Amino acid sequence: MRIVESWSTKQLKTTIYAMERWHIVEFEAGPMKQTYKFMKDGHPSPSAVKEALTETFLSGVYKNFEHMYINFKENGLK
Repeated sequence: MRIVESWSTKQLKTTIYAMERWHIVEFEAGPMKQTYKFMKDGHPSPSAVKEALTETFLSGVYKNFEHMYINFKENGLK
C-alpha cells in the first residue's frame, strides 16, 4: 500500500492509498478516522476516486464524524 495523494482542509485530512485492486481513502478528524475502499475496476485512478468524493458523499462523512464524536464524548473518552 502506498500513498498516492494527500491533502488537508480545515475539517479533514484526506489520504488516498493505492493497492493492487483497491484505492483506499482515509479521512481523519481529530482522534478519529474513517476508511473507504474503491475498487480500481470502477475507479482506476486517484482522480477518478476524487470525482467520487462529491459534496453529498463528504456530507455523509462529516455526519459520521459527528456521530463518532458524540459517542466518544458520551463514553468519557478523551
